[in-house]
Amino acid sequence: MGAVTPLGNDMETTWQAVVHGRSGIGRITRFDASTFPVKIAGEVKNFQFDCSLLPRDCAGLVGRSAQLGIAAARMALADAGLEWYAKERPAMGIALGADEEYIPLRLITEFFNRDYLYPAYSDPYAAHARALQESPAAGKLFSLRRRADLGTAVTAVLFNLRGPASTVHTACSSSGHAIGQAKRFIESGDCDSALAGGHCSMLTEHAVAGFYLLGTLSTRNNDPSRASRPFDRTRDGFVMSEGAGMLVLEELSHAQKRGARIYAELTGCGSSSNAYRITDSPPDGRGGDLCMKRALADAGKDISAIDYINAHGTATVLNDKSETRSIKNVFGARAYQIPVSSTKSMHGHLVNATSAVELIITVLAVRDNIIPPTTNLTEPDPACDLDYVPNTAREKSIRTAISNSLAFGGQNIALVVEKFRG
Repeated sequence: MGAVTPLGNDMETTWQAVVHGRSGIGRITRFDASTFPVKIAGEVKNFQFDCSLLPRDCAGLVGRSAQLGIAAARMALADAGLEWYAKERPAMGIALGADEEYIPLRLITEFFNRDYLYPAYSDPYAAHARALQESPAAGKLFSLRRRADLGTAVTAVLFNLRGPASTVHTACSSSGHAIGQAKRFIESGDCDSALAGGHCSMLTEHAVAGFYLLGTLSTRNNDPSRASRPFDRTRDGFVMSEGAGMLVLEELSHAQKRGARIYAELTGCGSSSNAYRITDSPPDGRGGDLCMKRALADAGKDISAIDYINAHGTATVLNDKSETRSIKNVFGARAYQIPVSSTKSMHGHLVNATSAVELIITVLAVRDNIIPPTTNLTEPDPACDLDYVPNTAREKSIRTAISNSLAFGGQNIALVVEKFRG
């Protein structure tokens, strides 16, 4: 596994921050947010990408989102004991959750200035055209840089992944659905192993303004580390973040044959749609309950087997109530006995990458028998009355856990992981 998050530029640093309840949220530095109603985000700090790693024909294509993904992918392959580039690599699959690269406001004039673009495209021999082609920000690569599947394509080229490939964009559940797709690749016999996960960097003026206008973002600008408050009565929205999470999935006998270290087993995957609204979650919890039921059925588990739930837990008023209801719909009275936590309270909402990062955290919770906390939970909401592990991590034996991602548009995914016992 590999991760680049607001909590750290590798998996173990991120995990230790989670265990100790540290926050990765701060003031926005990616653009001037001084006049914005939202001035906080979860930024990846001190990240430097070595473009010399890329083949020449890929160097101009890769924006920040894909750079974060490539860095996490390289870590995951190394962690799996695989060479990061191998000419004779078996046909390893790839499935990533991603979105198009977002354009910083400072580049909009270059991209869309009519006096600049129209002559360039209408007269390919004009000086404007030559300038456009030579622009490192736009040029003839502009249409490619805007493609959601670009990170998948470049990662496959860079690491020589020649198996089945898929790019998923289902909003906040994108990387979870990609992981589920990779699981199906392996189960169907299309490949023995796959790189799966997601990457995202939406910290631009348009994205932050857009989510604010939807009423989903916290405006606690004066207290960034305490802004994300899942399940708390005073919650006022999520904090946008950026990052990447990647996992190497492998068929068990194939992994054992090569002596691979196994963190856990991915045994269940369940997907569903709320069929309700684009942004709101249904008050009765429908949709979210179905994906958990399907994941349990896929894993061959009943409700008594689950020791921990990593919640989607965005800290929006409607989502947290709906997810609480979903959990109760599935687990009944036992819902009150299962620890539930949202680590978005610390790393914020990584949107397309959030499912993968939270699954990595769930796997490490299973490995270390530690329930991550939900930080900033000081005033419980009567409508959210489960055990949300407030503020302090908890030691507990974890055999089986679920990680939920309940996305905009009602596109849901639940993943079940189990402790590997050899």
